[in-house]
Amino acid sequence: MFKIFNNSSGRIRYCAPIKVHEIIFIWLLVMFGWSAIFENFGGDIDYFIYLKWAAISTTMIVLSKHFVKREGRNFAQLLGRGFSRRALVEMIAVTIACVCLGIGCWAVLVLLSAQIDMDWAFRYWHFAVSSDFNRGNWTLNLIVINAITTSILGPIVEEIVFRGFVLRRLQEKHSVGIAITISSLIFGFFHLNNNFFGSSLHGVIYALVAIKFSSLYAPIFVHVGYNAIIFFMEKYYGFFLTAERTRIGSIDYWLPELALLAIGMTALVCYSKMCLRSQYTASLSLVSHGGVI
Repeated sequence: MFKIFNNSSGRIRYCAPIKVHEIIFIWLLVMFGWSAIFENFGGDIDYFIYLKWAAISTTMIVLSKHFVKREGRNFAQLLGRGFSRRALVEMIAVTIACVCLGIGCWAVLVLLSAQIDMDWAFRYWHFAVSSDFNRGNWTLNLIVINAITTSILGPIVEEIVFRGFVLRRLQEKHSVGIAITISSLIFGFFHLNNNFFGSSLHGVIYALVAIKFSSLYAPIFVHVGYNAIIFFMEKYYGFFLTAERTRIGSIDYWLPELALLAIGMTALVCYSKMCLRSQYTASLSLVSHGGVI
């Protein structure tokens, strides 16, 4: 429980921090609410899907400020401290590992789905042949709007929700490993229609970064970087959008992507050990100096 001094009454009132199920329910309510509004009334608006995500992001940021204020804290405390320039190289390396994981997990899903039915898989993943891909269809306005919503606003809000609230609340009741696992699975669930496996692994990385740097700025940086790189690869080079229909069921066709998956998984395991070891060392240091963990 948190004590908050009420200036109007001169009394201290107690406010419980928002719980995991509450923040998830609110996140769902905001998403479905704005989706219903735009689908029923925004059909004639150009790029309404991006405006929808802008509305969802803005709403969640405003609500998040209210939630932390309820706990007697401010929004800056939720975001935590920044990270140094020395950590920038590490953040870039982690972002590259995320890209390797994302591409590799996506390729595995496509390969597995093609084993069921190649034509169905081609349609399900919305592929087009390379000759049909045209970069000219992406106007500057569309690129800018898409980049702002999917590469900036989306990652910021998701880190606030899943690492700022969900992970932090789970850490209060569970070990670090359990908190990371549960929060990452929840994060993956909300990307079920896209890439649950890859998103869950990304959730692990974002959680590790958030814990190591005691900050949301670090996972936001990695998340924004990942989305921006994927956006550029998709819209400019047709990655994730084009494939050879007759070869998507062949392992040979996906060997480069599978190699990236191996690199990404190796990086994830090594980085997990490094982060958890550094946290354990910090905990021992606090105990030895009489600190409170």
